[in-house]
Amino acid sequence: MSAQTTHRHIAVTDPGTGSVLNLFYREAGPRHAPAVLLLHGFPTSSHQYRGLIERLATKYRVIAPDLPGFGFSDAPDANSFGYTFDHLAQVMGAFTDAVGLERYALYLFDYGAPVGFRLAAAHPARVTALISQNGNAYEEGLSDGWNPIRAYWQDPSDANRSELRSFLQSGTTQFQYTHGEADVSLIAPESFTLDQHFLDRPGNDDIQLDLFRDYQSNVAAYPAFHAYLRANRPALLAVWGKNDPFFVPAGAEAFRRDLPDAEVHFVDAGHFPLETHLDEVATVVRAFLARTIDTEHGAALFGPLDAASVPPEGHAHLDTMRQFFGFVPALGYALAADPAVAGAYLGWLQALGNSSLEPVAQQVAMASASHANAAPYGVAVHATLAGALGASASVQQALRKGTALDEPKLEAVRRFATAVVAKRTQVSDADIAEVKAAGFDRGAIVAIVMAVAGKTLANTVAHLSQVDIDAGFQPK
Repeated sequence: MSAQTTHRHIAVTDPGTGSVLNLFYREAGPRHAPAVLLLHGFPTSSHQYRGLIERLATKYRVIAPDLPGFGFSDAPDANSFGYTFDHLAQVMGAFTDAVGLERYALYLFDYGAPVGFRLAAAHPARVTALISQNGNAYEEGLSDGWNPIRAYWQDPSDANRSELRSFLQSGTTQFQYTHGEADVSLIAPESFTLDQHFLDRPGNDDIQLDLFRDYQSNVAAYPAFHAYLRANRPALLAVWGKNDPFFVPAGAEAFRRDLPDAEVHFVDAGHFPLETHLDEVATVVRAFLARTIDTEHGAALFGPLDAASVPPEGHAHLDTMRQFFGFVPALGYALAADPAVAGAYLGWLQALGNSSLEPVAQQVAMASASHANAAPYGVAVHATLAGALGASASVQQALRKGTALDEPKLEAVRRFATAVVAKRTQVSDADIAEVKAAGFDRGAIVAIVMAVAGKTLANTVAHLSQVDIDAGFQPK
């Protein structure tokens, strides 16, 4: 079930000028749920998050404002407002107070990164997690595409300022969406068209040129951002379009210098990966948020996961798992919190093993369902077991990444299992025709459905218990 997005304006008093700003924002999801604040970048607005909001708001309170000077928010005259990143951060701080955000995860893109890092450094206790999507905080993340802007920093002459007007033209705006994309037909034309509409408003050119000039303040603030990361050690995910012409992959990798546990995921996309790779990004983000801000899960619900936490009647099930795997998986302890559940799950595995679906295909179905459920534990388990059953290294790697398989029959299984999850069991005639064309009869199709059904149980318990992936299921 999707959560409907509302579109509102709110009056916010600007801490810098004392004037009242009318700020536009999109909001969806339960108000009592953990909050996620999405901060957009140049040259766009909260419109860039329309798809991600829908995918996150089933679980979280998601809020995406338009910065002053962007989108549907007020755009005061550049001379009277003072467009700097310090000022934008002050306004966004007032905005979070106005909408009642006391604690929130921050999703940072492009300009949203320097604004968001200022918010985080000023109020670290409010920030539950950080997600950087092409949101830079390191000098090595800046490409040569910044050279004209760097020249303006070094010599803020009228001539150098005028040179930057090319960044505000429609061709450049469209370039930011299309560069590095293999299939530009996936990019909705209203995205760059809407951006250009706002860029072309009278006076907006000076707003953007002032922000280009002030971006040097962000580079100067990088050491302070790094100090914030080291001192507070927030959970951080960097999920980047690796073909971005402005913020290069080195900027994502650099987070690990200050946060060794930072998670880094690259998408084969450009500056706006949400336009072309929304499902991939959303899956990674949802899994990260589940591990980091869902506070009622994991140890809070289960306590230690070991033999002592399992009722005596469940120990026989632990022995069965130990005989099969050579150890008791962490998820096994969680399932055995109710011995009847563990017994039913083991019985289901045995029944699936006796089905007409061949063993590697069973693992493909279960790994694919786990990937569609954003359940990395299940993905790791079944990619490992597929290898033990003889699946090639390329198949194992594809299962871990959730990408297409080279073997046509296994790819048909992957696609059908994914369809069962994505379509909430309501698969289409086309889905059925595709798996039948690969050589699977109705018995094998039902067995794939059985594999998906069992993973609904296991993936949910893995989410509830927040289990770490056992060493035995890590890539060799």
